[in-house]
Amino acid sequence: MKQFKFITVGAMMAFLLAGCADDDLVKESVVLPVSGDEIEFGAAPGGFTDVDPTTRTIYDVPAGSTFDSYTLLNIKWQYDIDKVRVYCPEGAEGFRTADYTVRQTTDASPGTSTGFLVKNGETGVRWGETNKTHNFYAFYSLDRIDNGLQSGTKVTATIPTGQEGGQLLSYNNDGTESSDGTGPFKIITPDMSFCLMAGEGTWTPGSDKNVALTFTPIATVLDVLVNGPSSEQAGGIDAMKIVSVSVRSKSGQNIVGTFSYDLATEAYDFSATDGSQTANSIATVQTINPTTNEPVEIKTGEQLNVKFFLLPREVPNGDLVVSVFTEGGVVYNKTVSRTDGGTDDILSAGMITRIKTPKLGGQDANNWMSQIPDNVLFSQLSLPGSKQSYAYNVDDDFDPNSGISNFYQALPPLGINASAENSTQFDEGVRVFDVHLNLLGDRDDATPVVYAGGANVDPQITLEDVLTTLNEKIHPNSKPVTECAVVFLNFVNGKTVGGTDDVSTWLSAVMNALDDWDQSYLDVLTTFDANTTMLDMRGKIAVIFNLENSDNLPSGSAPVNYITGLSTSVQNTGLVSATYSSGAPVRIQNLQQCNNPNFKSTEAGDFGYREGGIGLVPYFITVANYNDPTVSCNLIETKETLMKQINSEIASSAGKLYINDLSGFCVTANYLSTGYETFEYREWKRILGVPDWRPLSPRWDDGRYYDYQKVRALPTEEYSGAQIGDRYLRNYNNVGTSYSNLGNGGNTCLFAQIFNAKAVVEYSSLVGSLRQPLGIVLMNFAGVGSVTTNSGNYSVQGIRLPGLIMMNNFMFPLKTGTTKAESSSKVSYSKGGDLWD
Repeated sequence: MKQFKFITVGAMMAFLLAGCADDDLVKESVVLPVSGDEIEFGAAPGGFTDVDPTTRTIYDVPAGSTFDSYTLLNIKWQYDIDKVRVYCPEGAEGFRTADYTVRQTTDASPGTSTGFLVKNGETGVRWGETNKTHNFYAFYSLDRIDNGLQSGTKVTATIPTGQEGGQLLSYNNDGTESSDGTGPFKIITPDMSFCLMAGEGTWTPGSDKNVALTFTPIATVLDVLVNGPSSEQAGGIDAMKIVSVSVRSKSGQNIVGTFSYDLATEAYDFSATDGSQTANSIATVQTINPTTNEPVEIKTGEQLNVKFFLLPREVPNGDLVVSVFTEGGVVYNKTVSRTDGGTDDILSAGMITRIKTPKLGGQDANNWMSQIPDNVLFSQLSLPGSKQSYAYNVDDDFDPNSGISNFYQALPPLGINASAENSTQFDEGVRVFDVHLNLLGDRDDATPVVYAGGANVDPQITLEDVLTTLNEKIHPNSKPVTECAVVFLNFVNGKTVGGTDDVSTWLSAVMNALDDWDQSYLDVLTTFDANTTMLDMRGKIAVIFNLENSDNLPSGSAPVNYITGLSTSVQNTGLVSATYSSGAPVRIQNLQQCNNPNFKSTEAGDFGYREGGIGLVPYFITVANYNDPTVSCNLIETKETLMKQINSEIASSAGKLYINDLSGFCVTANYLSTGYETFEYREWKRILGVPDWRPLSPRWDDGRYYDYQKVRALPTEEYSGAQIGDRYLRNYNNVGTSYSNLGNGGNTCLFAQIFNAKAVVEYSSLVGSLRQPLGIVLMNFAGVGSVTTNSGNYSVQGIRLPGLIMMNNFMFPLKTGTTKAESSSKVSYSKGGDLWD
């Protein structure tokens, strides 16, 4: 194909972005067009250096500027990648619009940026009557066009909330790339398809047939430079990990979303976004290194640069807040205000505004909910939670092969008995706490205390302790009230006063404690339903009872929520359906008892070992595998499938409460972990040279493990086809139910290391259009990255995983509702943050 030196593509972005003038074009001999022929296009910004398409460089710091001081930036095309749509109302009938890809010329002069447009389909835009002026309208990027520019000059496009970043690059101050990655300026390359540009061109009769298009950016750009930590402010911390950077409107004005633009009249229409029931007042860039899948770390003296593409509308001075989220969910806020003392709008269409944040430092408790708009429905949130929240010790003498991990967590959730750790799960962003309660004392005056792993937690923690300490977290002194919490309360089978399975006694005692606490802390306990908003929940605690049936329901003065029909089995190999107190359906994934892939055949002995990396499996799945060969022994794989299945249901359903319980344990060689049976069997063997069925001696009995794959359960004792070594099961009794279903863990550390890593991969894959609410997500070891026992160190992803769940709330527009008027008077809440600003 013929290439044209005067066909160049791109744009220059400054505080006011504009295209170049026609004077920049290189003239050649005039060749007149022919009606019906396809039109050849190009566009020019001028003044660009050549682009190496293999590096996919997006922005350029102009010569003479530095990353500290630039006032304009160059935008460059990604050749053979970027696509545009062109429309000409005067074109030939049926050929007035077409889509094109930008391609680089091969005979470009040194120091220039040139290119041309190549049609994507079989036909391009064609000339109409060549005695008439032709007007051309183009739009970048094709990926962002929802519709339009096909039968008119109006186009509809969408700028998303989650603007997933690209490569992590490192630069020196002079704008040169740091080859070893040690440069002080870290850049998350933006997705340039969000940098919407309008292209225009006019052809007049008698002019050359080659049409030059001039592209002008119309999106608003906020360019943010995050300063690294100050060791003085951060208490000696010289490096911090940044999970994401967000920008939001204090007034709730939509700054991203769908809009229309008429290229002929330059008129904007934002009604599609402003009329929607979604929160489009926030935009977020995840600052995750795609190579390591870890948050970007910036040190003292370093800076991190991210760019936001926002709707091309004016934003008042002081309305925008830039928020920096560190690992663990601490939020730093900086209001975007004019530095010249003026009061004019800070952002408008086609402009870039730059902001430098103060240095990071002064870490405080996690406050990620402060960034959720007031009118967002609480049921739409993704909430990280901890399972067995108050069991914060790991046994020093734990045996990973045969022991029971009595304690599920590694640090106290709220500072109770906090000598064990300085941080808490709440500080790390956890907002849902799962608690098992036992009753202590006389039946008529029983005290609910936290129970975990087969015993009351020691030192003792009462339900009152749990609520009081949590209330202190969500009502910090002299700081905005922005956070809330959910607390699940669970009955402990056989552990009520007197050792009976009396749910009624347990429920009455727990409600008495809640009623007493509610009288001391008015308007803290609350109920929520599908219409509850974030503002309704600020400063509140929602208590939810998990109940197996509806025979006994909570009765008292304190407002509480409950779930009935909840199966508490640790062996749920399918999703569980239950009912919420509001009548809404509940869907739960809570398979916990899983196989242990660390066991090898030489170690497993007579336990239920399986090949292929599956290892030791629980007793109940061994039975299932014998009775139904289609049942998999790999329960970790089954749980992963269920995790994805419930996420899929959330995407297609509404009005339900979803609980994705990622906790669990790998069984060990211990009947408390695997379950057991009582049985005896016979073996086909030669006795005095005569084959016959003979009892084994000694007989296997209670507490022994039984592998069905080693036994043929024959219908009769007579078996003409028996082979030496075949075994016949006899006197088979049921599983030891007093142990198999309590939820006592085998190796919870190993399970968390395996499964939390799988969850990180799953939730990291939710990008772009795949983003959705995740519901309540419970996990083991929330709040710590690793756990150390006497048997070694386990990487449990307890910071990375909650961080992904928290950040999910800021990566797509959440559904909104109507805030209840009475809530506003009861909640002391300021939209501003409490760090920096």
